[in-house]
Amino acid sequence: MTKHYVMLADTTRCINCKACVVACRAEWETPLGFSRDWVKEVELEKADGTPQVMLFPGRCQHCDDAPCIESCPSGAAFKREDGMVLQDNCICSGCELCVPACPYEARWLNPETSKINKCTYCQPRIDEGLAPACVLTCVGRALIFGDKNDPESEVSRLLNDKDKKWERLTTDTVNIGPNHYYYTDGVALPDEVMPKQPEKHIANKVLENVVNPVGALGVGGMLATFIGAGLMKLMSRRNEVNTDNNQEEK
Repeated sequence: MTKHYVMLADTTRCINCKACVVACRAEWETPLGFSRDWVKEVELEKADGTPQVMLFPGRCQHCDDAPCIESCPSGAAFKREDGMVLQDNCICSGCELCVPACPYEARWLNPETSKINKCTYCQPRIDEGLAPACVLTCVGRALIFGDKNDPESEVSRLLNDKDKKWERLTTDTVNIGPNHYYYTDGVALPDEVMPKQPEKHIANKVLENVVNPVGALGVGGMLATFIGAGLMKLMSRRNEVNTDNNQEEK
């Protein structure tokens, strides 16, 4: 049976120690100010008026219908049979068109490599039979990773536990099959952690509907993709500069 990797996060066990974030940064040597994972604090008010803080560990959700893959003009973003959404940096152009396509804001451009970066579930470690760095260092065991299709795995057992309700971050308008589950002990998922409806930039539409089909014809199409993405990025930067100049004149 084909493996299907998923991540579970028990929000009642997370203490926001940031061990997962530190471990991830050390494992992947991410630049200062950037991270592949995070812990989001959400302040709520209970029915009796007392405050409550919920902690949501976050990262790429490795969606079944990942829009980042559709938006990637070079084919650098792809999905493995085991459910992991990965990035081939050898062909990534750094055009950033996949960044706004992610409703979970999990993708970013590495300023040191000019390549897109994101959580990969520590794919090299997984292929060697090891746990992701964040899971290995989680002191409260709030993070659990494994093969959903393996009935003997811990994630499979927890997801099938009728006494625990595991939920995914989806809405009526954004439901792309995330493979990250959360347990909140019955507390409703707050709006602050729900996916945002991505607004497709005109560049994405052009690349998906025009350039990508052309790219299937061969190298000429691939060159057109990179040139088009570069021109769009240059035009966007020029508009930003013009806006700043106008504001200074005012």
